[in-house]
Amino acid sequence: MVTNEEKVIEPEKVKNTSEEKIDLQPTQTEETTTEIIEETTEEPQTITEEKIETEATEEPKEVAEVDENEESAGENFEQMLEDTLVNIKQLEIGDKVSGEIINITDSYIFVSLGGKRDVYADKQDYIDDSGKLLVKKGDTLEGYVVKDTDTETLIAKSLVSVNLNILHDAFDEKIPVNGKVQSMTKGGYIIDISGIKAFCPISHIDDKIVIEPKKFMNESYDFRIIDFKDKGRNIVVSRKKVLDAKKKKLRKEILKQLEVDTVVDGVVTRLTNFGAFIDIGGVDGLLHISQFSWGHIDSPSEILNIGDTIKAKVIKIKGEKISLSMKALQENPVDAALQELNEGDILTCKVVRNLSFGSFVEIKPGVEGLIPISELSRGRRINNPSEVVKEGDIVEAQILKINLENKKVSLSLKALQPDPWDVINETINESDIVTGVIENVVNFGAFIKVSDGLTGLLPASKIKIAKIELDSKNVGEEIKVRVVKIDKEARRISLEPSDMPESFEEDRNSWRKYKKEKKQETHVDEDNPFANL
Repeated sequence: MVTNEEKVIEPEKVKNTSEEKIDLQPTQTEETTTEIIEETTEEPQTITEEKIETEATEEPKEVAEVDENEESAGENFEQMLEDTLVNIKQLEIGDKVSGEIINITDSYIFVSLGGKRDVYADKQDYIDDSGKLLVKKGDTLEGYVVKDTDTETLIAKSLVSVNLNILHDAFDEKIPVNGKVQSMTKGGYIIDISGIKAFCPISHIDDKIVIEPKKFMNESYDFRIIDFKDKGRNIVVSRKKVLDAKKKKLRKEILKQLEVDTVVDGVVTRLTNFGAFIDIGGVDGLLHISQFSWGHIDSPSEILNIGDTIKAKVIKIKGEKISLSMKALQENPVDAALQELNEGDILTCKVVRNLSFGSFVEIKPGVEGLIPISELSRGRRINNPSEVVKEGDIVEAQILKINLENKKVSLSLKALQPDPWDVINETINESDIVTGVIENVVNFGAFIKVSDGLTGLLPASKIKIAKIELDSKNVGEEIKVRVVKIDKEARRISLEPSDMPESFEEDRNSWRKYKKEKKQETHVDEDNPFANL
């Protein structure tokens, strides 16, 4: 058992010991205290860290992985952006670009050029004359850079802000430029292109014949530079080239959609002697005069006027040529007429045209028939139908034949004319001397018209005996001839010159007398050298 004194002494010993060591090292009590404090302090810290590590062991690992992915993705994005920026072409005023339309608003068309590059265009610039927008979302739009800043890039169908260098580039690259018709001059117009003067010949201000030159004044158009000389002091432009290129592109698009037998609406733009040109939505088709109507017409202006709106059928497409027909939309009057006509009918017709082989006559409006040259007159040689009838004459003709399959009608004037051979004895007789007209001269003689429908032959042998010189130059001249013989059955008339030599007449009479006597003899003379045959 420890006494109270001992309890007092023990601390003193400790104290003294401390005093002795104060300068050398911490006292035992301090060390013990420090150790206790440290142990007491460290123990809860150790427990806390272990607890935190236990509760959140997996979370720091996931965070680390995300950080690594984000860092990698960031590096890839930066690389992609750098690559995109490298691939984007630096645009300049006048550059031609194209891209997909990504949006269309009330005023603008937005186009993507790929990557981060988007541009826009004025919607009004791509609307046609009728107010129709020519493109839609998803289409490819072409244009020229007219404005390029850090915040926006504007494109247009043509260049509107230029200088001489740009104009020269536009000339080389055939890029259209926008200009305003400022004034008229001899042979054309002065065009203002952003302060630069150019000349446009009157034949190049439009793709049609200019009838009202003043209507182009103070108007702005797209032009193509067709000549650039003297460092820009002599510039010639053409609006016609731009319109032609536009029409050519439009024609290709229309031709892809157009088919034979399609019915189209069109406007008459030009009339010629052979037909009319019809605008069918930006391209022209030809309406030939033969396709106006089933009836015959002399001039397209009889039916159409410039500016008329018509319906026509496409009957032929060859390359870029389009042939139209109004007749194809009309009922063929021939079908109905042929059902009403009969062979043998006598009709009153109008001669519409003469050809070498006959005359075409109009039987009814839109229905024509043919009178062959051989059916124009009786007993008369005809070289051309105009010798008998003229275009516009009204004649009576008889239907000879109707061909329903080929829709053809043959007629005759001759069939209605009296046959002069039936009354030839009232007109001429053998031995008569008549005045005839030389119709034709051939190697075996000459054909002489002695009366309407009666033509005789003057043999070449008798022409020679009479010492008469006849050739084609004498056709149409009158000549006196004698009627030698009339053969009604064969329909032949033999002629001879009226002034044949008397010796020939005596020889001819002697020969006739000799033949007559020989026919009466029944015996053979002994001195006849043919008696013993």
